[in-house]
Amino acid sequence: YHYAKHRRPITDALRQTVTEDLPEIADIADPDLRHGAVEAWAYALACSDFGRITDIPPEGNPGLSVLKRGTQADHLRGVAHLALRFVEEFQQTNPEIVVDRDIVLTGALCHDVGKPYEFDPSNMKRWKADPSETGHPTLRHSVFGAHVCLAVGLPEEIAHIALGHSLAGQHIGVSTECLIVRHADHTWWQVAGGLGLLKP
Repeated sequence: YHYAKHRRPITDALRQTVTEDLPEIADIADPDLRHGAVEAWAYALACSDFGRITDIPPEGNPGLSVLKRGTQADHLRGVAHLALRFVEEFQQTNPEIVVDRDIVLTGALCHDVGKPYEFDPSNMKRWKADPSETGHPTLRHSVFGAHVCLAVGLPEEIAHIALGHSLAGQHIGVSTECLIVRHADHTWWQVAGGLGLLKP
């Protein structure tokens, strides 16, 4: 079994589901980043049993921070919105700061691009069957997400955000854009919990 083996081809129909589920991709100004975001999600989905982003369970980690309603796309879009608000707030009060808005937006939309792998039912069954052979999981979504970003030609800055948004980011120095996405991500889940939107 090869973890990155496509279970189905990457098609234009699959790419279309990505842009339908994440319409904010159209707001990425750089055409290479815009294209790369679609390719990353299409690649990740094709390596899993999920048909589209909205099919992935709406959870922070498998079985943890589970939304009562909504989709994984709601989380990704919410993180993108929050991250851009952080940028706008600090640019209004400190116009001299330098933050790459496109890196923030692309990174926010792709920070969980490894989730199709970590949440995939076939992978979870394989890992549970023999953790001594496979690990449990073999790779966290942050690590697989960095692989996906690099595999489809997204720049290192986006792969860094996919890796650094999670606990793995505590062991590396993170970019300003990664710091913004990480806090938007963690804040989104914490506020969702505070509002009673997560299952006990």
